Amino acid sequence: MAMDLRVRATALILVGALALACDGPPAAQAARTPFEQLAADSAIGDAAALAALPPALGPWLDIRPLLSDSALAALPFAECRELEPMDRDRERRRLRLRLEDSSVVVLYAVAGPIPLAVDEPGYGRIERVEFIRRTPRQGQRGLLWDGDRDRTTSTWWHETPWGLSRRVERGDLPRGGPVPRALRALGRQLFLLPCEEVPGSGLPTDP
Repeated sequence: MAMDLRVRATALILVGALALACDGPPAAQAARTPFEQLAADSAIGDAAALAALPPALGPWLDIRPLLSDSALAALPFAECRELEPMDRDRERRRLRLRLEDSSVVVLYAVAGPIPLAVDEPGYGRIERVEFIRRTPRQGQRGLLWDGDRDRTTSTWWHETPWGLSRRVERGDLPRGGPVPRALRALGRQLFLLPCEEVPGSGLPTDP
């Protein structure tokens, strides 16, 4: 019960923050971008999914405390880029971070299509999310959610004296668990960040 209350309170704070600059609920909704509206609509479910992550995975995956201007500015390195779209109906973004412990985080997401009207079904939907985190002297783990197949894949590269192992351990995660929703939640947060618009076509396979 206490966990449910904390999740709901966190989600309500997120929804309220999106409307702070507006006079009331109708004005707030009208002033939101499609991605802001989607994040507000999904806030409670997203917070619940992140709170439900296993204890060993939650601190590793939940980077929401880093996704603010002040937190990003305090990191040794932070770069958010809006990549060249694969087609005109989709947007791609990539966030690269270097943390205080020298670990590296890459978050990549694809969203679309973005219609003219925010009430059109499917607006701003997240279609793909990739999360990679490399920890010094341990290895690199990645999580990928593919919306086309509704499939979540986990990958792991061991650290060797010569760098990352070429052998990749790979496995699929259950569809009904919290990880797919948690990845989509991070993807939605990525599209709320101010990003530099630059051409680029590479996927975040090399942090």
